[in-house]
Amino acid sequence: MRINRLTALLVSLLFVAVIVTGVFGTSWNTVSELPENPADPSNIEGIGMLIFTQYVVPFEVLSIVLLASLIGAIYMAKGEGNR
Repeated sequence: MRINRLTALLVSLLFVAVIVTGVFGTSWNTVSELPENPADPSNIEGIGMLIFTQYVVPFEVLSIVLLASLIGAIYMAKGEGNR
């Protein structure tokens, strides 16, 4: 029981450290710094280029976090009685 709590605490602290590092270690672009395309006012192409070039690592980390939360939600929804 004690090992489970220590493991949960370690994983939680690691998760918080990754989130804090991501928030404070990222240079956030403003709208004026995004590449502009006059033909496309929504600038989807410019945002896509930034996501898959400059921000590919945070994008992949976010996909792993979302996948883990989805798996956790499925596990929790299944419940203990169905085993």
